[in-house]
Amino acid sequence: MTTYNFSLQSGETGPLMTGSRPEELRIPLSGMTPILSVGDQVLSGTKVAVANSPDKGDMHAPLAGTIRAVEPYTMIIEADGRGNAEPQTPCAESGEPLRRWLKAMGVDVTALYRAATLIVNGVPPEPGITVFEPLLRDYRKTLELGLDTAQKIVEPTKMFLVAAKGNRANAFANCTVVHVPPVYPNGLDPLVIKAVTRDEVLPGLRPDNATILSVKDLYFIGRVMETGRPLTETVMTIGGQNHLVRIGTPVGFLAAEAGATVQPGDRVILGGPLRGMAAVNLEQGVDKETTGLTILRPEASLQATDNFCLGCGQCERHCPARIMPGMISRCAEFKQFTRAEAYHIHSCIECGLCGYWCTAGRPLLHYIRLAKYELALLAGARPPAGPDAEELEAQTGGPSC
Repeated sequence: MTTYNFSLQSGETGPLMTGSRPEELRIPLSGMTPILSVGDQVLSGTKVAVANSPDKGDMHAPLAGTIRAVEPYTMIIEADGRGNAEPQTPCAESGEPLRRWLKAMGVDVTALYRAATLIVNGVPPEPGITVFEPLLRDYRKTLELGLDTAQKIVEPTKMFLVAAKGNRANAFANCTVVHVPPVYPNGLDPLVIKAVTRDEVLPGLRPDNATILSVKDLYFIGRVMETGRPLTETVMTIGGQNHLVRIGTPVGFLAAEAGATVQPGDRVILGGPLRGMAAVNLEQGVDKETTGLTILRPEASLQATDNFCLGCGQCERHCPARIMPGMISRCAEFKQFTRAEAYHIHSCIECGLCGYWCTAGRPLLHYIRLAKYELALLAGARPPAGPDAEELEAQTGGPSC
């Protein structure tokens, strides 16, 4: 495995490039209820699925075309690019009506709730993921509009922009800049929250009277507000350049556009190499949360083994959450999931450092994610139920404010 660079300094990046139009889109439907069927014609911006969660954004077609298949987790659209749906009038209200409108337009509103402190995370999430740099440099007005819109819902009394030392950090109005060391994993939300509030928050829980949005979140909100069009694109780092990519674009298409060749044994990662998820195949489409595309060659990546834990303590020494990943992995390996809670598994921020430093080459982050999933099932967790027929009919039309 090659030595990894943990620096979070972005340097000067080029302009945000617009990705080419694929002939076929594979829109992710995880946590969604489709509202259209095979054979239906769609325009760019047509709503195709409603989110089951009250905080997740609905899904819209990035391109005009024909729906060719609706699978359990994917909707396949054959794109022809002929026509756009009419833009909506941006919501002029504040509070809950504005929040509902943004959700209907495809924006994730999980972090949009009333809080005294609003934190804007401008620290790169992983080394090599530089999507925040061109947004802060070239899309300032869009970000300001996104921040103004977020303030109408959050109603904060204090705002902070957190940036890595050495990176671009021009403050917004009434916003205090906080610098953190430009070393991974200081860009992950729990550590950014700690840098501002001095409080530690378990991943997945709300901080005490504070909320956090990334620069990318502000861009999404601002883009929807200034265009009146739903969210159908994401911003990704591919091959060292930042691209505006349509949701559902197959990863194989993106790799080919970047001039990369995927060989047998390679892993195509959605995100960065430490926290990203491997694509199931080259036909998988990107989703709204995807921040990058990384191709890991066999000689440069961890070759996971089922070796036993050596008890060397390397994972513990490098763990920013100060837990015992080695012990948690043993619990998961032998299906002692409830025992993993005694080792504070829920404090894990899933940075992946434990797996990088593991002398035995054990897939520690995979074990931890498996144990978290099994514990959620044991606690009675179930996917959010989809909307009933009446709710579905009400949400099929355009968003109301």
